[in-house]
Amino acid sequence: MQEVYNQLQRANMLVLASPIYYHGLSGQLKCAVDRFYSVLYPQAPETLQKVAMFLSSGDSDMYDGARFSYEGDFLGYLGLEDMGIITNHDKDYLKTIMKMATTL
Repeated sequence: MQEVYNQLQRANMLVLASPIYYHGLSGQLKCAVDRFYSVLYPQAPETLQKVAMFLSSGDSDMYDGARFSYEGDFLGYLGLEDMGIITNHDKDYLKTIMKMATTL
């Protein structure tokens, strides 16, 4: 985890990706997000400015729990710029990802 912390201190953008389990993030990603608080408290490094999330689910109506975590933890608590939540159910999601990449 220390290596992740070091990378996080230098990152400009955080990209989270997870399959959906029971309307939320995978347990593995949730554990990592919980650990982020120790390195990001009381605020994110000045270099970390943006966040995006990629999600995958078999059902297009399963993203509320993950969206709640994203909005509360990364937009609200850390105040990062929202680059969007992209799901495998979004129309033209590959174009959306490419457009996001051009802003980096």
